[in-house]
Amino acid sequence: MRNDLHGIIYTLSSEPALRELVEHRNSASIPFGGRYRLIDFALSMMVNAGIRDVGVIMERDYQSLLDHMSNGADWGLARRSGGLRLLPPFGLKESHSGHFSGCMEALRSVRSYIRDIPQEDIVLCAADWAGNIDLAAAVEMHRQTGARMTAICSEGYGPFAHHRLVKDPDGFARRLIFSEGGPGEGLFSREIYIIKKDLLLELMEYCSDSIHDHFHRDAVAHYLSQGGEIAVYEHNIYARRITSVRDYYDASMELMQPQIMAELFPADERPIRTKERADASTYYSDKAKVTGSLVADGCYVEGELDHCILFRGVRVGKGAKLKNCILMQDTVIGENANLTSVIADKDCVVSEGTVLTGSDKLPVVIPKGEKV
Repeated sequence: MRNDLHGIIYTLSSEPALRELVEHRNSASIPFGGRYRLIDFALSMMVNAGIRDVGVIMERDYQSLLDHMSNGADWGLARRSGGLRLLPPFGLKESHSGHFSGCMEALRSVRSYIRDIPQEDIVLCAADWAGNIDLAAAVEMHRQTGARMTAICSEGYGPFAHHRLVKDPDGFARRLIFSEGGPGEGLFSREIYIIKKDLLLELMEYCSDSIHDHFHRDAVAHYLSQGGEIAVYEHNIYARRITSVRDYYDASMELMQPQIMAELFPADERPIRTKERADASTYYSDKAKVTGSLVADGCYVEGELDHCILFRGVRVGKGAKLKNCILMQDTVIGENANLTSVIADKDCVVSEGTVLTGSDKLPVVIPKGEKV
């Protein structure tokens, strides 16, 4: 067990392109993969690396996060001293709205918390992605290089604006390229950093004095401009950031690919932990037909499923036909309904005989608790 690392997870404002999926929640608590929430990946990554003290910075719409994480027991973080700490957005002056302009402002809101961290190194990461990164290997490289900051990067890129670090032959980056929208020079930053506590406090002080709020554009750029260097750890297996409904749908459908499932959930190593819920085994009637689907416990299936994801407690009525659909917890599909490329949030009810047809590029989204 490591006791020299501390984790900080950002759960900041959700991207508007997530639409109905974040109407009642923060993006970090979006259900994913039949039984998980997106924050489970960041939390599990840290726990698997031996981190036993984790602070979660929250901003808005965080009630579902509180319900999901509770005291952190499901991740082994329920401890008398340290463990999981939930940090609401009220650490700045009273007039602050609780909305952060950037990550550095969010960190400043928990300045006293960071100053009291006893560990030398801090792992910073966002919680709007799905992946299973070997953080222990990245930390080991961080130690061996003696770096003050290490970035986890990959050779791929996202369609959204992202940052790229240009790695020199010695394994360190001394140049950062901002807000690229496609392939280009350098390595795609996964926005997961291992940083010395004293350096983080220095950068927070600089940003506070100069009224800067952003981690890359302000803090990292300043560090590099002053001769700093960032060690680069390359992670080139599956990891995907979820910034839109299309991202969520595509990432969910990719779970049907055995290679991606194996990279996200490797057998007996780096498990992804989540909040436990005791359910009976799923029931399949003699009329049920299931092809290439991911079905959680506690479901009741009497219809046909073709490449669908069912969360716990979903019911699919007789004669219903579903293709490329994602049905979240306790959703009910009536008899003879016909759904294609539909995302149904929690506790939805689709009436008997309803026909809903979306597409891979534009899936239909039913908001939480709606009846159609």
